[in-house]
Amino acid sequence: MTVHVEDENTPLIPVFNSDVGRMSKLQFRVILGCLYANVFLASVDSTMVATLLGKIASDLDAQENISWVATSYLLSCAACQPLFGKISDVFGRKPIILFSTVCFFVGCFICGVGNNVITLVIGRLITGIGGGGFFTLASITCSDIVLLKERGLYQGYINIFFHLGAVSGGVLSGIIDSYLGWKWAFLLQVPVCFVTGTAVYWYLDLPPRPEDLDNDRKTHWQKFISLDWTGAFILVSSLLALMVVSGFNPSDSHLVTSFYYISVLLGFTAFYFWELNVDQPVIPVKMLHNQTVLASSLNCFFTSINMFSSLFYLPFYWSSVKNVSPLDCGYRSISGSVVASFTSIFAGWLIKKTAKYKTLHYISAITIVLGSFLLYSSTRYDGAIKDSLISLPLRYGASADITTIIVAMISSVPQSQQSLVTSISYGFRSTGSTIGVSLSSAILQSTLRKSLTGNFRNLENTPLPPGWSLEMLSKAKQVALENPSYAFTEGLPETVKDAIVSSYDSAGHSIFLFLIATAICSAVCIHYTEENELEEKT
Repeated sequence: MTVHVEDENTPLIPVFNSDVGRMSKLQFRVILGCLYANVFLASVDSTMVATLLGKIASDLDAQENISWVATSYLLSCAACQPLFGKISDVFGRKPIILFSTVCFFVGCFICGVGNNVITLVIGRLITGIGGGGFFTLASITCSDIVLLKERGLYQGYINIFFHLGAVSGGVLSGIIDSYLGWKWAFLLQVPVCFVTGTAVYWYLDLPPRPEDLDNDRKTHWQKFISLDWTGAFILVSSLLALMVVSGFNPSDSHLVTSFYYISVLLGFTAFYFWELNVDQPVIPVKMLHNQTVLASSLNCFFTSINMFSSLFYLPFYWSSVKNVSPLDCGYRSISGSVVASFTSIFAGWLIKKTAKYKTLHYISAITIVLGSFLLYSSTRYDGAIKDSLISLPLRYGASADITTIIVAMISSVPQSQQSLVTSISYGFRSTGSTIGVSLSSAILQSTLRKSLTGNFRNLENTPLPPGWSLEMLSKAKQVALENPSYAFTEGLPETVKDAIVSSYDSAGHSIFLFLIATAICSAVCIHYTEENELEEKT
């Protein structure tokens, strides 16, 4: 059902019903506008949280648990994004986009009125369902209505709105926090979400596909029970267990920790074999037997780990080590988002002109590796200009990589399987983002504890600051672990401040070292991606 827009009166989609099946250029643009608006909204939400993470942690005194606010959103995305391909095949694109809009609306409202971490996590879980639908369905619907050769270009447009959202989210969150408080960063999204949902309801009217006509003969209950809810439950449970293992140490006992790891392994193994044998799998894992699909999925997985870890913890590094405000963190992130936006369009245009993507894929991989090394070379004494420029190579490489991944994957399967393989790509992408933020949080906490313990032990063995006791020093260490802004408290002795800041600096660089490893893994995966012909495919 891939189409190409000719003019206002051209039948764009094969007519399966005499009353429907024609799409004008205006309708085509409105559909894309709705998709782009949803991607923009979801991107704004994720970036707002990344920028405000340190402020929320300080206000709620919940440094150790604050990563749940970020990872709960990513967890629900990871669990739900793979589902949306199959669900939208069964129920239709428009109803599921509207369902995603309602979830996003409700989740933002809950976050805006919440006063503790638990309420925020619940709100973020619900918001993540909506955001996952926005991202996945934008890509799937785009594949429905454009030529494969042009798919990279339109993916570039989607990425532009993603990065525009990232730019707006960082800046707006700082402004909103400065004047209204961080809660309004969530509440102000509610009316915007209402407007986009209304636009989708009135203007999004995709012509039916042959399988839609078959589904119309089924009741809603028959459609519901045809979905692989068992597989979805196994996937969600496995991802949650993986979050516990990677993001938080459930116990100092090696026996308990080993039990968690074994449970995760068994969960994903059970999911794989279940999906192999079920009639309507939520993720068609048989497609992973295709070398390009598997290599591209793993490439997407490692790139997402790298991209989201840097997205969340580079602003956190600036705020905890340099005392940069949320607003300034947003300003320093603008350049990277702008470069990523232009890179998306350039990558899509290049694929359209050459009908090839493998060389571009290699270039993006090398750039991600170099960009990760560049982040590791940063210091706490770098100025605002260097901070604004240091992430450019990483953003350039990741943006080009994400654009080429989707083209590589959908070009390696028949058109009838493109929505499913798109779900696979977003499944690996969202799972990578979840694991990335969780592992980065675990690395941060582990390194921070060790560094604070060592630095404060050194303070105990030197003359204490005037008026300070060992008990006060011990309490300061605990507060520093909970509150990343504590080092910049007025009146804090310089030696204590330096001990805290250097600990957060070491913890941040341990994450940057982790980014280097993921970048190398991503580059290795690209080597096994095959170049498919794009000229004749639609």
